Amino acid sequence: MNSTIAQRVGELDAESSEVAEDAQYALIAMGPEVLAELTAATPHLGVFGQLCAIEVFTALKDPRPGSVLIDLLESENATVRQWAATALADLGIKGAVPALRRAYEAFRQRGEAPDDSEGTALRWALTDLGARKPVLPPRTAALRASPDTLDPAWPTAHLAEVIEDLAAHDQAVLHFQVWRIKQDKGVYGDQGPAVDWDVDRRSPWDRIVADCRDWALLAAEATEKAPDLIATICWIDASDL
Repeated sequence: MNSTIAQRVGELDAESSEVAEDAQYALIAMGPEVLAELTAATPHLGVFGQLCAIEVFTALKDPRPGSVLIDLLESENATVRQWAATALADLGIKGAVPALRRAYEAFRQRGEAPDDSEGTALRWALTDLGARKPVLPPRTAALRASPDTLDPAWPTAHLAEVIEDLAAHDQAVLHFQVWRIKQDKGVYGDQGPAVDWDVDRRSPWDRIVADCRDWALLAAEATEKAPDLIATICWIDASDL
């Protein structure tokens, strides 16, 4: 056992978040040699320590921690489950698909809101690993922007048309996020509309679709339209409820 690695792994559970984060960055800097000890220790860390460990696994881009990340999908903490799902997708661990499906079914059975961050992460992970195929109507697909870091995304000038098209194909838009493209500097989150909406999941599906469309259109109307603004959109099919 490397004593320096062991010390840093132990510090992930420090009472001070600053100490834990410093340990996280130190472990990342050490590289893949930390993975064996960190993987073994992760199930026994507290919540913050597990989140730091997930960050290390993701930063090192090594699939070896896949089994421990799969186990974290059954954590009692929703944020740990969410981050584990995202990490499994980021690391391209296709063997996690059955566990991700079980986690998403458990999420649905708990009756959580579909736009909850855990649900969004689980759907994204399943999609990214090829186990879920969102409905993407032809017109919506044709209007896509093509930034290097965000795909799919749409120019805010086309938001209303895309929302209408998704609703016409029986898809419920849950929310969207506005991003600003800065030349040679990447994509940055931008101030979106101050409009929020909730879905009555007890309603018939066609009513849910219509209500989501109406709220999303209201938000789209309040969104700035500019050549350097794009939006990522979260939508679901009836099978996602």
